[in-house]
Amino acid sequence: MTDARLRQLEAQGLSAAKIAAKLGVSRNSVIARSQRLRGLSRTFPSYLREQEKVRAKIAAHKREMESLLSKLRQEIARGVARKQAIAHARKAGATLQAIGEVLGVTRQRVRQILD
Repeated sequence: MTDARLRQLEAQGLSAAKIAAKLGVSRNSVIARSQRLRGLSRTFPSYLREQEKVRAKIAAHKREMESLLSKLRQEIARGVARKQAIAHARKAGATLQAIGEVLGVTRQRVRQILD
């Protein structure tokens, strides 16, 4: 099923069942693809609740990461040895990539500093 063919058949006013028969796919796959092409997202309450949980988890993770990186910046500003400050941040859960971005180095360099 190509997007152009699906749009062409929809423009002709055919139903999802008739389009499915012409394309040799299921009616549900025609409906789902049509909705995605039009930019519609799922609106089932369970899906929305799940998406909200995922967004909340991501936001919490971002806040935690910012807190860890802020502590890293503060430790370095106070004169704590860079390796020690990195080790504290890493032990607390900061990623190598995030630490590297704060320090202006690659994640591999952060790994080398820790080893």
